[in-house]
Amino acid sequence: MLIVEMDFDEALQQATAKAKQMVGNGLYSRFQLSYTQRVDKALLGCMGEFAFETLLKQHNINYELDTSDFVNTHSDEFDFKVNTKKIDIKVALKSTTNPPNDRWTYGYPQEQNPQNKDFVVVGWVDFANKQVGFYGWITGKQIAQYAVVTQNSFAKYRYLTPNYEFKWGDLDKNIAHIWATNV
Repeated sequence: MLIVEMDFDEALQQATAKAKQMVGNGLYSRFQLSYTQRVDKALLGCMGEFAFETLLKQHNINYELDTSDFVNTHSDEFDFKVNTKKIDIKVALKSTTNPPNDRWTYGYPQEQNPQNKDFVVVGWVDFANKQVGFYGWITGKQIAQYAVVTQNSFAKYRYLTPNYEFKWGDLDKNIAHIWATNV
């Protein structure tokens, strides 16, 4: 588990502006959410991406960002590319005071074709404590091997779309291992 050292308030300001722009430009909404809900959902993802970008910079790793503006394409193909490897960042809202643990489960949307991503990094955004953290990573090919479900098996909430679901305990918890896997 890794909590990213960053200026949370500055990242939040930048993420809010980016999320509003993304939604305004036509970011695909597969959930039929209101404008505000769409911005909030995009904001969460942007916070994860800003935190991961901070990690890349701290480790002096060259990277490429997917610069989709969502005007002509309504979703992105990846979040980061490092040495041709596509990395997708997935964060959830941390809504409990309990620390993340191996029993938590994460649902990766089936329609996002995980097998097309080399790595998926999973973490959380904790607005109460102003933290973004990463619990670990998994390959997209591994995710595609899990069962597709419509309800989170740990927290019992319904997913809005079918998801490949895996336990957080299945993640490689050493983010640095990504850098060592030919990335």
